[in-house]
This record gives sequence, structure tokens and C-alpha cells, in this order.
Amino acid sequence: MLYKKILFKFEDELNEIRNKSRTYLEEANLGYALSSKTLGNLRKVVVAGGFKSLDDEIYFFKQVKTEPMRYLIYYTEMRFCELRMPKIGSHRQIKHLERQIKKVNTFFSRHTEFLLYMEQGFDYFDKHYFTRAFLDSAPVVKSYPYYKDPEFDTSHDGIWSRIKGFGLYVHYLKQKREHISAINSNGKMLEEHKLKWTASYAAFVELIYGLQATGAIDNGNEETKKIIQNLSDFFQIPRGNHSRTYIELKARKGSQVKFLEEMTKRLRQKMEDEDDIG
Repeated sequence: MLYKKILFKFEDELNEIRNKSRTYLEEANLGYALSSKTLGNLRKVVVAGGFKSLDDEIYFFKQVKTEPMRYLIYYTEMRFCELRMPKIGSHRQIKHLERQIKKVNTFFSRHTEFLLYMEQGFDYFDKHYFTRAFLDSAPVVKSYPYYKDPEFDTSHDGIWSRIKGFGLYVHYLKQKREHISAINSNGKMLEEHKLKWTASYAAFVELIYGLQATGAIDNGNEETKKIIQNLSDFFQIPRGNHSRTYIELKARKGSQVKFLEEMTKRLRQKMEDEDDIG
């Protein structure tokens, strides 16, 4: 339960950082600090209380620790990429991103067998991979960090965290590359050519959750955060805390979906007026 409380707090604070950060670099700096602090809190709990069983230890190093650890890796790599991004020249910027993608692919290739083991949901080596007793038994030729904490590391929890963290990182790299390519092919994206949302942020959140609930975007399988990020950019909407706004919508007295109901009402009226004219 103590692990869950730490992770719940981590997820809440992480969502706030991701929603409010104005730049990737700002998000990376804040996300790294939060992930590092959370790992420190988890280590204190492990050192103080240990584990009740072998299964508990495996679950912690396989599922719990890897959550903040993957974001620590993700934000470390993102910060590296942002700081070393060429300031001028879209071609040079894309080459920089492609070198990062190649680095990720090289890492995945190096750990193909372990990646397949995890993706297939196997568990027969979990005792060796995710308990501290076998920390020094893995035949790893090259591993980071060079020093392993015997109280808080296993032979493969770091590798699993890097796989998950690099999964996040490669998504960021592809989005960044697509954005630069779009600007390069279309020329300068003038603000006056972009559409602008003129209703409230709460109305925007209503619309997004409505689209997701009906499966209108990617059959309802896409994350709310990603939909909001993409459409926020498209409509020039400043970042807000969509999770908190959604909670406020649910707590409304009377109608929880005022905007959607008003939109339905006005569309029906428009159709009726057009029929009367015709």
C-alpha cells in the first residue's frame, strides 16, 4: 500500500508537470527531478521494510520501481537531445534525431532475447532477473550504471526500465522529427493561418472526452493526453490540467456536459432553420 501511495503521488505530480510545462526542456528538467525523488522514497521503504516474500520482491522490481525509473531514463535522454539539438537548419536537426533513433534501435537489438521474454509475458527467469540475490550472476558484458546498489538493484530491473524509457523516448523523437519535417515542407507556419479555439478550456475538455468516449478517434484506443496535446496545438489552446478539469466537470451541479448539450441544441436549430428556408 505504501508503494501505491508513492506511485499515485508520482503520477499526479507527473501529469501536472506534463500539462503545465511550456517546453520539452522544462518538462525534462522537472520530470527528472520528480522521478529521482520518487526512486529515493521507494528505496527508503525497501531498505526499512524489505519484502514479505520472493513474489513481492519480484513484483516490486519488475512493476513498481520501473515506473519512475523509466521516466528518469526518458527525461534524461530527452534533456540530452534538447540541449544538443542544432539551433539552425532543419536538415541538421533531423540528422541529430535520426542518430538518437539509431542509438535506441541499437540498444533494443542488444537486448532482443530479454525484450522477447518480457513481451511474451514469461516469468520462469524472474527470480534471476528481478531479485537482489542474483544481482551479480548475470553475464552482462556492458551495463549502466557501472555501480549497482545491492539493496535497490537487480540484474535486469535497470535494463527493463531502459527498454520502457526508450519506448517513450522514441515516440518523442518521431514526433519531433515529424514536426520539423512539416515545418520544412510547408514553410513558415504563420499564426494567422492556424485555427483558434474561442470557447472555454472546460468546453474543449468536454469535447475531447466526448470524442474518446464514442471511439471517434482511433476507435477509442488513444490516450486522452495525446489527443489533447495534438488538438491543443492545432487550435492554439494554452496547456491546462485536463485531468483536474475533467474532475471539475464531473462535480458540476446540473449538467456535467453543458458545452456538448449546447452544441447539440444549436446544431439541431441550425438544421431546422435551414429546412424552414428550403
